[in-house]
Amino acid sequence: MAVKVIHAVTIPESLVFLQGQLKYLNSRGYEAKALSSKGKYAQEFEFTEETQVLLLDMEREISLAKDFRALIRCIRILRSEKPDIVNASTPKAGLVVTLAALICGVPIRVYNMRGLRLETTSGLKRKILLAAEKVSAGAATHCLAVSNSLRDQVIDFRIADSRKISVLGKGSGDGFDVGRFRLDNEKQQHIAELKAAYGFGPDDLVLGFAGRLTNDKGITELVAVFEQLASKYENLKLLIIGNYESTDPVDEETKSKIEGHPGITFTGFQKDPVPFFHIMDVFVFLTKREGFGNVSIEAALCGVPVIVSDVTGAKDTIVDGRNGFLVDCENQQDIAEKLELLILAPEMRARMGEFGQRWAAENFSNATIWNELDGFYQQCLAERMRPARQIL
Repeated sequence: MAVKVIHAVTIPESLVFLQGQLKYLNSRGYEAKALSSKGKYAQEFEFTEETQVLLLDMEREISLAKDFRALIRCIRILRSEKPDIVNASTPKAGLVVTLAALICGVPIRVYNMRGLRLETTSGLKRKILLAAEKVSAGAATHCLAVSNSLRDQVIDFRIADSRKISVLGKGSGDGFDVGRFRLDNEKQQHIAELKAAYGFGPDDLVLGFAGRLTNDKGITELVAVFEQLASKYENLKLLIIGNYESTDPVDEETKSKIEGHPGITFTGFQKDPVPFFHIMDVFVFLTKREGFGNVSIEAALCGVPVIVSDVTGAKDTIVDGRNGFLVDCENQQDIAEKLELLILAPEMRARMGEFGQRWAAENFSNATIWNELDGFYQQCLAERMRPARQIL
């Protein structure tokens, strides 16, 4: 009989974290389904993954009445589905679904931790977030962290014991489709068209960023360092990909510079950022916290050297000095010095780009992470059966 697995996230857009996973698990003999709030992407996910998405309305922010109703509905769903494994990620699904799974007696309950929002909060909000993490981890039989440094933080915050929390391989929640990042003739033509459309010349040296435009992502620091270096190097450009967000917004002065500086190209959100990574000469990621820095691995897979903050989750995406540099995201001088090294040394950029591409492909492919997940589930199932065998 197939092992029944449910992977849960709060909103359908977060199902992107599970792309390919459920189809792979089903190919390995599991009966895998997803669970999320309703939305257009849930329907798309059902089609692409060839699996069912169970619908449960959940709010991202704290809402006691709505959260309680979601818990009751989730209990009903789990009692009907009777899964062997529940794997819940993103904060609200982690809380609601692991609690419901505990109440329903689901044998293997995994809280999959993709980051700690509390790291950059303080006061009452920090206490509430910490309490929620502890409840989610406490209701789970096992925890997963998407990076080793996140695992260390979880242990330091006493959210989960070291024996309870694991990491799949070297990290990442889903891995990467390595082939998607390789250059072919069609992609090269598209890149040439994009360069022409956005006005990048053959002598321009392009620094790049991709992600949500929030204060936590270090956008203000990035723009400030670029301004400093652009006054010295006339051919230096900054390419920014992503959308502004109302939560933790960048300040108006920084926003004005992004939209008004002649050396800054702001594209907004791009459904496929891969061609834009290939335009960049250096990727700069000055984030203040991550679970795992997906974008710096994506840049590495495109052969681009990276400058990355020495913070939780982000530092797991680089071999310092080999495919880029770790920096203190609060130290503008440190950032500028490391960037200037790469600006002045094209051979170093090429060498780091080649190493990063190999290293990322070897350690963070979809196949690697999915195989690790299968092995993790098999270990959990074996642990569950061990007491019964001892009795016999």
